[in-house]
Amino acid sequence: MKEGTSLYLDCVRFVAALTVFASHYGTQHFTGGQFYQLQPYGAEAVDVFFVLSGFVIGCVTDGRERSARVYAVNRAARLWSVALPVLLLTLVLDRAGSALRPDLYTAAAIPHYHPDGWLGRYLLSAVFLNQTWHLDITPGTDWPYWSLGYEPWYYVIFGMAIFAPGRVRVAATVIGATLAGPKVLALFPLWLAGFACSRLSRNLRPSPRSGAVLAAASVAGWIAYEARAVHHGRLFGLGPDVFGRLEFAQDYLIGALFAVHLIGICHLSGPIGRRLGRFARPIRWLAGSTFSLYLMHYPVMQFLNAALPWPRESPVSRVLLFGLTLAAVFLFAEVSERRKPAWRRAIAALSGRLLPPNPVAVPVRSGVAAISGRQ
Repeated sequence: MKEGTSLYLDCVRFVAALTVFASHYGTQHFTGGQFYQLQPYGAEAVDVFFVLSGFVIGCVTDGRERSARVYAVNRAARLWSVALPVLLLTLVLDRAGSALRPDLYTAAAIPHYHPDGWLGRYLLSAVFLNQTWHLDITPGTDWPYWSLGYEPWYYVIFGMAIFAPGRVRVAATVIGATLAGPKVLALFPLWLAGFACSRLSRNLRPSPRSGAVLAAASVAGWIAYEARAVHHGRLFGLGPDVFGRLEFAQDYLIGALFAVHLIGICHLSGPIGRRLGRFARPIRWLAGSTFSLYLMHYPVMQFLNAALPWPRESPVSRVLLFGLTLAAVFLFAEVSERRKPAWRRAIAALSGRLLPPNPVAVPVRSGVAAISGRQ
C-alpha cells in the first residue's frame, strides 16, 4: 500500500471510530441527546470499517502474510490484543459502576445489558461466537462489541479459501461459513467489496484525474443519500427485519459508495501523500488508538455516567464525559493495541508449540485465483 493511501485510510479509520463514539455520546442516555443528529451515522461508520477490513486483508495477503501461520498469528494478535483487555476492563468497570448506581445497570436503562449469565457471555465473546446464527450476546455494557462477532469470521472464511489445501478448500470454506451463520454472512459482501478494491486498485491504472472523479462522485452520492434520508427517512431493510438490527439496504449502499471512493483514493496516493505526509506522525498515533476508541468507549462512558455527580444534561458533565472518555481510551490503547507486537510474539510462540514446525504453506496468489475463478 502506498504511503499516501495508507495515511488517508488512517485518517478515515480514526474519524469512523470517532463517529461511532459521538453517535453514542449524543444519545439521551449519556448527555440528554446533546448531539442526537449524529446518532444515525454510527451504523454507517461500522459499514466503512467492514470495507476497510477487507481492503487491508487484500493488501497484506498480497505482501507479507503469505502463509497460513503468519496470517492466523497476525489476525489473532490484532483482535485479542484489544478484545481480551477490553473484556477484562468492561467487567471491572461494570462492577464498579453498578455498585455506585445500580439503577443505571439494568435492562431497563440499557436494553442490551444482561447481568445474569455474565461468565458465559464473556467466554463466548472472547472467542467471537457472540453473534453466530441467532445469538445476540453483549459482554456487559460493551454494545459496540457486536461487530467482533462478525469480522473474525470473515478472516476465518477468507483464510480457509486462501490457505486450505486444494482438495479441502471448498469444504473448509463452506464449514467456516456455516459456523458463522446467515446473520454474519449478511454483511460479508461489504468485506468482500473491500478485498475486491485492493485487487482492482493494483490491476487498474486509471489516471489521477479518473481517481479524483471516482472519489468525488462517491462522496456526492453519499451526500445525496443523506439529504434524501433527512426528508424521506433511511433505508431500513430488504424485506422483513429478520435479525433485529441489520439495515441491509443502507449497509450495501454505504459499502458500495465507500468501495468506489477507495478505488479513487488509491489512484490519488501521490497528491494525498504530499499533503498528509507532514502530519504523518500525529495521524499514525491517532490511528493507533482506533480499535480501542471503537471498542472501549461505551463501558467507559457508562461508568462515568454512574460516577460523575452532576446531571447528564449539565455542561460540566457533558464536557467531562467527552474528555475523560477520550483520555481513558488513549491510555488504554497504550497497553493494548500499541502492544500488538508483543501479542504477536506470544501467539506465534504458542502456535509453534501447538502446530507442526513446518506446516505446508499455500501460495496466496493461487488461493486468490481459486476464489475469484481465475486459474
